[in-house]
Amino acid sequence: MNKFLVFLLFTLLLVNCKSKKTSLQDEEDSVEVTDFIDFFPETALPVRIGDTTLNRKTSDSLLIGYKIFTQFIPDSILAKDFGKGIKPKLYPLGKTMEKGKEIYLFIKAVSGAKRVGYLACFNKEEEYLAALPIVRVGFDRSTSAYGLLDNKFQITTYRERKAGTEFHFKRNVYIFNNSAGSFTLIMTEPNEEIIENIINPIDTFQLKHKFSGDYVKDKRNFISVRDGKKANELLFFVHFEKDNGNCVGELKGTIRVISKTLAQYQEPGNPCALEFNFATSSLSLVETGGCGSYRDIKCFFEGRYPKKPVPKTPVTPKKK
Repeated sequence: MNKFLVFLLFTLLLVNCKSKKTSLQDEEDSVEVTDFIDFFPETALPVRIGDTTLNRKTSDSLLIGYKIFTQFIPDSILAKDFGKGIKPKLYPLGKTMEKGKEIYLFIKAVSGAKRVGYLACFNKEEEYLAALPIVRVGFDRSTSAYGLLDNKFQITTYRERKAGTEFHFKRNVYIFNNSAGSFTLIMTEPNEEIIENIINPIDTFQLKHKFSGDYVKDKRNFISVRDGKKANELLFFVHFEKDNGNCVGELKGTIRVISKTLAQYQEPGNPCALEFNFATSSLSLVETGGCGSYRDIKCFFEGRYPKKPVPKTPVTPKKK
């Protein structure tokens, strides 16, 4: 009888192990939301996801297929950070649950040098509710960053930057709002405005083309245009800051002049697209494709920039 019980328990254990998905690659025939959630390892609170966590190499055996991932979490969450059409590599970092309430999944997304740690929330019926980026690497000049889910189920995001010899930080605290079905910001704590010197990588390049020059709103919102290798090409560098520096964008590249006043930026395989409309004394910028990899979520590459007058070279009087 005892041998039979042991055999029965062993069989049940074997069946249970086999029922759990060991892979979530897109080649899998059928994946249920329970399989998706179970693929994430159980993690005890508090959970801290830092920039070092995102930079650490993760085995591709843990990869979640993009097609499978977006069955359960909308691709619009990823597009806000990486741009429309970009399919980052996706890895499970951990899972925890508030007793009788929400399930929280920690996700690592990687595309090139850009990495994001997300916190996704499902209800107890395993229905998706919301997701929040809690740490981002490769998007700005942060020297340290992390996201934290504590024992009270409060979410803290923190980033630190260095300006000269001083360090400045920004801390936000969120909670999941059950009635609204979304994350709500309950506290923000900047110690002071972060100000950095902006390095213009094309500043010293040639200015012979009629469109070349600096188009400036102020020292933190400008577009520099310089001569390219071909007559119909120009180099550009744009930097902007909105919402008191909380929304920042920066991009360097090559634009093609396609008419007397219009130039376009578009790289193969990159969804980001910009239009540069040149006038005599200004430049208007429009974002025509998703450039989320080069800016924060709630702002865009857009606006009119006055052209900075070129200082006139003093004329040396001729000797009589």
